[in-house]
Amino acid sequence: MKKKYSLNFFKPIESYSGNWSILEEKNREWENVYRQRWSHDKVIRTTHGVNCTGSCSWKVFVKNGIITWENQQIDYPSCGPDMPEFEPRGCPRGASFSWYEYSPLRVKYPYMRGKLLRLW
Repeated sequence: MKKKYSLNFFKPIESYSGNWSILEEKNREWENVYRQRWSHDKVIRTTHGVNCTGSCSWKVFVKNGIITWENQQIDYPSCGPDMPEFEPRGCPRGASFSWYEYSPLRVKYPYMRGKLLRLW
């Protein structure tokens, strides 16, 4: 027996309350929140190379000048049929880079030791 699939959310839904039935159309505004969350203005290829030896390549998605999300690049050259591929290449430090970028605890200006400052 074949199951027939239908797109129920496009049709009005009949709900029951006691002996009464109500025919209503569902609001789909919640989809806009989801779509806006994953929208972006541009994609930048970058690396989180500060004190990182792997130099993993990342795709950074930017919306209104703010990093919205990141993905690992998957276009590294092949190592040949005898070797396993490097893809995806990325580390947890790189995956959390945007958290550090907007953290209130990040370094915003250069530091100088008090003793050196007094000598200067």
